[in-house]
Amino acid sequence: MPINHPLRSALVLRTLRLNCVTNAYANLWHDVYRDTLADDQWAGGRVRINRPNLGAATQEWTASTPLRIAEDRRQALLEIDALVALMLGVTADQLCTVYRTQFSVLYGYDHSTYVYDAKGRLVPYEVLSVWRKKGDKISGAERTATNPSGHTYIYELPFRLLDREADMRTAYAEFERRLEAL
Repeated sequence: MPINHPLRSALVLRTLRLNCVTNAYANLWHDVYRDTLADDQWAGGRVRINRPNLGAATQEWTASTPLRIAEDRRQALLEIDALVALMLGVTADQLCTVYRTQFSVLYGYDHSTYVYDAKGRLVPYEVLSVWRKKGDKISGAERTATNPSGHTYIYELPFRLLDREADMRTAYAEFERRLEAL
């Protein structure tokens, strides 16, 4: 990655919000954070009531600093892919080709296993299997699952698969627009 690339701060923010998951990373967050990161926004993705503002973090690490919802983490990852591709001169078409051909397991999960609820959470297998049989007629009890940590969640309809290629292309186009505007 070019060290002085104009989109570097966008890459830094997404990387920090994905990786600084506990207060053990508070010093790293504090040292790397710059006030200009607060101006950054998502380059795409689905708007949800609980979707965090990407730039809404301060220099002091808090429990709300890391991205914790599966759909937000996915979006940050694909935006990092789009940013790095753009920085390296890889086209959006080439990026999508790499995804399809070199990451076939992820491609398969994206097209069958990774289903998200209305709050951006990954729907667990036990709920997903009932939903595939009943569709949106699934009851609240059937949409309820307890994770290995003992937390119980009711997964909210509608459930949906997300299109990583379309989302990468959207992010790539947005970052191209931002780069041209600089």
